Amino acid sequence: MNNLIEKVYTLKNILNSQEEIKKIRSLNKEIQLDKKLISQINNFKTSQDENIKKQITSNELFKEYKNLETEINLIILGINQKLKEITNKGKCNL
Repeated sequence: MNNLIEKVYTLKNILNSQEEIKKIRSLNKEIQLDKKLISQINNFKTSQDENIKKQITSNELFKEYKNLETEINLIILGINQKLKEITNKGKCNL
């Protein structure tokens, strides 16, 4: 069990050292400081106004964040595929 925990911590450290993870954390902080963008996001959550959505999606910080989010999702998909391979190796195929 300790071996598994060590491997999870190793994976966590590897992920935390990825440039995409570092950059998205930085962008998240920048977005939180952008009061206008935060206000637009909050307004959109309540109104679902397409004009507000266009303003949000045209914001450069938001675009960069969404691109990095996609890259991170691809990393997660890769990890999930590897985990599936590992779990399938231990199964009996009858």
